[in-house]
Amino acid sequence: MPRKSRKNLLQGQPIVAETPKATTFATWGYTRISVDGERSEDSIESQTAIIKDYVTDESRPYLELQGVISDLGFSGTNFDRPGYAELLAGIMQGTVQCVVVKDLSRLGRTYIEVGELLFDTFPTYNVRFISVNDNYDSFADDAARKKLLILFKNLVNHMYSKDFGKKVRSGHAMRIQRGGLMGLPPYGYVRNKEGTSFVIDQEAADIVKLIFEMRLAGNSNTIIAIHLNRQGVPTIRNRFYQLGLMVNENCAKKMLWTNTTVNRLLKCEMYTGVLVQGKYYYEGKKKTLLPEEQWIKHVDAHPAIVSREDFEEAQKSLESTSTKHQRTGRNNIPPNRYTGRMYCAKCGYATVRNAHGDGGKYSYYFCNTCNRKIREELGLRRIPNLTEPEFDAIIMGSLRTQIKMLVDCGELVSELVKSESYAKKLAAIKQECAKCEKIIATTDKTIATAYEYHLKDGGLDFREFELIKTGAWHDKQAAEDKLAQYNSELKRYADISDRHVYWCKIYEELCNSETPTKELIHTLIKRIEITPFTNEIHIIFNFVENLEEYQRMLSECGVSEDA
Repeated sequence: MPRKSRKNLLQGQPIVAETPKATTFATWGYTRISVDGERSEDSIESQTAIIKDYVTDESRPYLELQGVISDLGFSGTNFDRPGYAELLAGIMQGTVQCVVVKDLSRLGRTYIEVGELLFDTFPTYNVRFISVNDNYDSFADDAARKKLLILFKNLVNHMYSKDFGKKVRSGHAMRIQRGGLMGLPPYGYVRNKEGTSFVIDQEAADIVKLIFEMRLAGNSNTIIAIHLNRQGVPTIRNRFYQLGLMVNENCAKKMLWTNTTVNRLLKCEMYTGVLVQGKYYYEGKKKTLLPEEQWIKHVDAHPAIVSREDFEEAQKSLESTSTKHQRTGRNNIPPNRYTGRMYCAKCGYATVRNAHGDGGKYSYYFCNTCNRKIREELGLRRIPNLTEPEFDAIIMGSLRTQIKMLVDCGELVSELVKSESYAKKLAAIKQECAKCEKIIATTDKTIATAYEYHLKDGGLDFREFELIKTGAWHDKQAAEDKLAQYNSELKRYADISDRHVYWCKIYEELCNSETPTKELIHTLIKRIEITPFTNEIHIIFNFVENLEEYQRMLSECGVSEDA
């Protein structure tokens, strides 16, 4: 453990936490308005006006308003807000010395988070907090007396948010029961002018009809997706962006259809004219799919794009495909041993495993996004991929080669400990350790003698004693640092035998196995990158530092690695 600084003690000064007593505070206002919409008096403009009036009052010259940070469209129960994050960053950097809000609920509506902010974070960074409507100032003389009131208001805000959430969910449920619309329309529909029902978006509806026709003609979801991509058909997000239903600029970028997207459209019963809502239960950000019998359905709520008969036939086709995969042994597929280690060398995203065949013997790893783009660019139905056995063989070969190199280096180092050069190196380190220990003992004795001479005999005045003590402590600290370094060196050489035995056992296990276990992969490999189409593999090992350490020890003792 590093020693604590004694600089203040050596100068005869007590160690105290200094709190800057500035005559003015760099003050920032914070405003927030909920996603559910607040009252007009709680608008961002209204909150800002209240804060500015309070801070710029002539009776408060100690507050200097630097600006107002706002979060527009964020619930008080959600602390993942950009403005809030900016405020915390300013507090930690020391640029925010005072925070002013209209009332406590603007800061947040959860008891624990707001409580930690008020009574832990703010005091830690010596930040002044003012809530105008609550008449609370954390630096005021009556702040301690008002703490109980603030805690109570914080609890009330927390209970309000819980109760308000229940009312919102209840209102949504009532609206759904009556056939009211919630959320975006399905692809192929838009809302009417009144927003009370769905009407057909003819351009997208034609694509929906095409998807059902191709599926009923015997085409797979993958073939349908490839056809749509070759025809340049806008995806669901692209179409919604064109219609103004989505405003995120990412939705304007070219996207590709996937078999998953096609499958989701084929399973959407709303294309038969049935309004299906209430499929999920929401609690904060958590979304849970409810059983189908709990869904709320309204028949003939809007014009149908496909007939009920075609929809049912499409469901039978999808079910038949699912059953076929089950018969080919999908349920017998072992867990993915490379989870968390396999990535695409081109885009950096994690790869997926396509597992099929009895026991997954035809499984292979690939990047879904990059493979799809390559297929589209080259006009190919499939591109070459390494099967799992082929992939295992490459990984095992690389591991054996690298671990063998580690074992050979360990063998050289093990021989080194028996050599004359090692004995000299070890003796030199131990000699330096003895010197450091002697300096430490000497400095302790010097300080004790100087203290006794100053206290009893008066031969040293206080200034002279402090100079001697400071110099001695400096020498002792330097010696202790060197001693810790030398002891670390001794431990490096002492552990050689144990480390060599460990790597020999690992190498033996690799030689006796045809496929790497999940434990070995996660122990020895940090990351595997595979290049789409060419299937080039780059492996980043976890034990590179061990090999470099062996080579460094050989070099330090003047032994060539090729010896």
